[in-house]
Amino acid sequence: MKGNKKILTLAVLILLVAVCFGAYAIYRSAADGDGSVAAAEWSVKINNTDIDSANFDFDADDITWTSLTGYNDTIAPGSEGYIDIAVDATGSEVDVLLSATLDTSNLPTGMTATVQGGGSQTIAYNASSMATTVRINIAWAGAESDTTAKDTTDMNVAGTDLSLPVTLTAKQSLTSHAS
Repeated sequence: MKGNKKILTLAVLILLVAVCFGAYAIYRSAADGDGSVAAAEWSVKINNTDIDSANFDFDADDITWTSLTGYNDTIAPGSEGYIDIAVDATGSEVDVLLSATLDTSNLPTGMTATVQGGGSQTIAYNASSMATTVRINIAWAGAESDTTAKDTTDMNVAGTDLSLPVTLTAKQSLTSHAS
């Protein structure tokens, strides 16, 4: 009987060890595999400068004035113009989403600036041209009251500092991919 107890005890121990290692094997597993990731090319230039270092200051000389209403071709109420910012995404292998915002808080009273087209556009990957222009329209409401003499509303085009911070953001479309 003592021999049977030893055999029974040994069988129970073997069974317990087998169950423990079997359960351990269920929770411990490994898998091997190979994967690869290919990053698409990204190249965006603003006015022929890489976007990583693009920082531009515009003054009134950089504005193409379509209408100067002040004395002796000066800027005054009623004047209108625009600034074009060239964006070139040639070399990018994805769609480029552009958005432009303006801070017009420092413009003279009555002067407005808006981004033509609402400020958002997409440069499509593989388009015939991956270049576009962001146009900022500037208008000074009202009408000049005296064009025969310089008055307090007239501003010289040359050297006039109009503060108009422009934030131009370019980012990759999440729905596009390189081929």
